[in-house]
Amino acid sequence: MRKIRWPIVSWFALLVVAIPLLRFASRVAPPAPLPDEWDLPEAYEGWQGETIYYSTDPEVTRAFREADIVTPGVCPVSGAPLDTVSAAERRLLPADVDIARRLYHDSNGRQRVVIRVVTGESREGIHRPEWCLTAQGVRIGELEYVDARDAHGKPFKVAVYPMFPRNAPDSARAARFFVYWFEGPNAHTPHNLVRILKMGWERLRTGRAQRWAYFSIQIDVPPGRAAPEREIASAVEWLLMGRAAGRVD
Repeated sequence: MRKIRWPIVSWFALLVVAIPLLRFASRVAPPAPLPDEWDLPEAYEGWQGETIYYSTDPEVTRAFREADIVTPGVCPVSGAPLDTVSAAERRLLPADVDIARRLYHDSNGRQRVVIRVVTGESREGIHRPEWCLTAQGVRIGELEYVDARDAHGKPFKVAVYPMFPRNAPDSARAARFFVYWFEGPNAHTPHNLVRILKMGWERLRTGRAQRWAYFSIQIDVPPGRAAPEREIASAVEWLLMGRAAGRVD
């Protein structure tokens, strides 16, 4: 009697189970509309926001603040329509990805740049930010995690990259920080792999593509401040409280 090759049998059984599941996961209902609580606030607690736009003309690559625009919806350089998604992002990202950017400033001249990217049916619409940051000509430090709280006081962690000019010496202290995290249905995580696994599980469980969002805040913290973590946690709480204040129930 021939000996059964259990590894081969096991792999065959796994394929038999996995193929129907993958076919089921590929036939999903369209994602739900964007939650109101994901909208970026126009203003909150002394910070006033401006939407950032891009020209649909691929030859015009700069961003435009609302103050730069003469005719609403029209690029002041080329006359092409404006969009909240750049031409390069339109080429690289799925068509149903939604991107919003706001530049916030207060009466003291401080600024914060907030970005929200929301997936559609594909899981490929959002990713970790290392690729984009290095492409912008900055050097990023070691990834850290900082404790923050959501609008209900529930703790969660955010990911933080110290940012430096590309030619800054290794001894330089960071004065700018890039903070990001991912949000899904009743979930916050700084880990992209956790987002991917949760999206896949919910797709199998519910038969619907689950929307997830990527939020980031770019903030400046003077080098003399002893605890930038406190400033970072405060900025995260400010954004989440501002989103909650503008929510339509």
